[in-house]
Amino acid sequence: MECKHIEELLSPYIEDELNLKEKQMVEEHLKSCQKCTGLFLSIKETTMTLADFPEVDVSKNLLERLYKTPVKKRKFKISFDFLGQPSLQPILAAVSVFLILISCYIYNPNKNLINKSLNRQIHIGYSKIGRLVAKAESFSDSLGGYKENIIVSLKDINPFGETEG
Repeated sequence: MECKHIEELLSPYIEDELNLKEKQMVEEHLKSCQKCTGLFLSIKETTMTLADFPEVDVSKNLLERLYKTPVKKRKFKISFDFLGQPSLQPILAAVSVFLILISCYIYNPNKNLINKSLNRQIHIGYSKIGRLVAKAESFSDSLGGYKENIIVSLKDINPFGETEG
């Protein structure tokens, strides 16, 4: 039997908290192992010495004074501990990238070229949206009288297969 396992059982053995099988196992090991026997005797002696110490009774007066002790108010302190939380790290990374891009734009000597390029891309996007809206309107016009029937039938479609009622 390993001494480490027996060492863990010595304190419960002294407190009489082991079952019969574990008690017998500890007693048999103590008969054959000098090291564990010495440790057992030291623990038992310490326990007996501590049992001889008198219990200190705290007076009611002292308890009342302790409970009445005012709690010191903490001074206002700014703490950035919340920034280290893993849930905020992706947000902080995105903010960092955004700030880097903004600073690169602000301090770029070719800012005018960037402005022209962005303006051109925005206008291209607007024109594509305009063409898409025009196509949608022409499609809507081509439906003619069927438009209302299609809208009603689309509203009646239940995508999740639930029954009414």
